[in-house]
Amino acid sequence: MDNMFQKLLDDIKRSSKTIKVLPCDDIAKQALKEKYKMNSESLLAAILDNTGGIVIDNWIRLYGAGEVNFVMRNSLFPFNEIVIGEDILGGLFICLNNGNIGYFAPDCLELEDMDIKLGQFVYWCLHGDTDTFYSDYRWQGWQKDTSALNNNEGVAFYPFLWADAESLESRSRTVVPMDEIIKLEFDFLEQASNNMEE
Repeated sequence: MDNMFQKLLDDIKRSSKTIKVLPCDDIAKQALKEKYKMNSESLLAAILDNTGGIVIDNWIRLYGAGEVNFVMRNSLFPFNEIVIGEDILGGLFICLNNGNIGYFAPDCLELEDMDIKLGQFVYWCLHGDTDTFYSDYRWQGWQKDTSALNNNEGVAFYPFLWADAESLESRSRTVVPMDEIIKLEFDFLEQASNNMEE
């Protein structure tokens, strides 16, 4: 086990959050190596080489070579940047060209620079105030509901998070496959872009 991954495991043990490190899958790992070239010394490579993904509080998922599949999830993203993780709402965490992590927000379908690097982002996932970050989107009983999700499911709201509604509680919630949520977001963005061009 490399030092970078051992350091990450130690960091996970110190976290007060509920964290699952998913097992690596050899077929997924091979597919990843064939498609992407990674700096083997990097934190991202440590996660991808040693896990099938990391799930934090049943809400944030960092992609790996396994169940939360880096290659498959990136195939859903229609731009050139690399997506390194998601939340159950359809928010995506993306490596920006300036080296920072960006957040593709499901409530406005825009990419926001988080002004932090990958190491700081992983630290924030494990130890940071993610509760405040998501406070507008956590419903009564979310911990119980999200603990029943499998790692390829998310929570879809209707009206959609990017559409107006009186409150979060006034929106209906449904558990759906994660790829459906991500595809829907980019389909909607494409339609909106086409409408603006007409």
